[in-house]
Amino acid sequence: MTREQENELTPEERAAFEALPKTREPSRLLEERTVHALGDRGLLEIAPRSWMHRRIPVFAAGVAAALALFVGGIAVGQWLGSRAVADSMAAAQQETALEMAVAVQHAGSAYVSALAALSQLADSSANGALAQGREAALTALYAAAHELVQLAPDDPIAVTIRDRLEHLRRQQEAADDQGTIRHVVWF
Repeated sequence: MTREQENELTPEERAAFEALPKTREPSRLLEERTVHALGDRGLLEIAPRSWMHRRIPVFAAGVAAALALFVGGIAVGQWLGSRAVADSMAAAQQETALEMAVAVQHAGSAYVSALAALSQLADSSANGALAQGREAALTALYAAAHELVQLAPDDPIAVTIRDRLEHLRRQQEAADDQGTIRHVVWF
């Protein structure tokens, strides 16, 4: 403030002016802004910041992006892997079910073929073997009916066949108790 300006002030203004601190340290932000403004105008030569100061944010962003990509890759890989396992399990179960259906068909065909061959021998003199074959055929038929009911408990035909075979079996056992000897082959 010049002497002329001091004379123009009122006594209150002069007291307020005198109460202000004589020295004050500028903030770091003010200093940086001033230095950069002077550097932009070409009045001050500014040393460039080190490459490290400029690249830390870029490096941090790159690391964050790499981690996000890695974690995302793991998540997608797990999801695709579990889907592939589920699909292969379903395919394996379907193949196994198909294989079992084919096995049942072959076993049924073999059962019928064996019964046909046994009936061809009915005229022979091997009555003991025929009776044993008949008993084995009835036992296998009963076991198959029981398993069919386990497979389809709501199927009325399967339940009726099993119940009727059970009834006939009880009747045969009652007849056997009266003196007839039967040879049973259990599987």
